[in-house]
This record gives sequence, C-alpha cells and structure tokens, in this order.
Amino acid sequence: MSCSALRRTYRDQLRSLADGVEFVLLHGSREVIERRQASRPGHFMPASLLSSQFSTLEPLAPDEHGVVIDVDQSIDAVVQAYVDQRDR
Repeated sequence: MSCSALRRTYRDQLRSLADGVEFVLLHGSREVIERRQASRPGHFMPASLLSSQFSTLEPLAPDEHGVVIDVDQSIDAVVQAYVDQRDR
C-alpha cells in the first residue's frame, strides 16, 4: 500500500493499526521532484501542491522502522535499493 504519510503523527496512527508496518521514504530534491511531475501530464497531484508537501514532510525519525531511498535514479535502481536495504 502506498500513501503520503508525511507527518510522524500519521505514521504513528498507521503503526497503531498495522503491526510491523515499514515505511519507505522516497527522497528527492525539489528540482528532481519538479522534473518528474512535469513529465507526468494529467497526474492526480497538481504541481501547485509541491511546496506544501515539502513543508509538511517530517522525515523518518531514527526510531521509525523504514528506509530512505534517493529517487534521482531509475525505477529499477529505486526498487533494487529497497531490496538491498531490506537484506541488511
């Protein structure tokens, strides 16, 4: 399942309902995300919301079960980075 649980409180709520949930933070600079958004015409999230999403984001804290993956790479590389981090 995917969702934008941008705040710790949202993730805490998910954790309280789903034991063992793991979060994957797909991290990217504003420029990378803007470029990706521009390449997806008709996407459900308008580019005008990007600033508020970056303002709202609370990165994973050290005590939160999850991984952070840089999205400035191919989709295959993102998936492989997740697999590699899970195997640690």
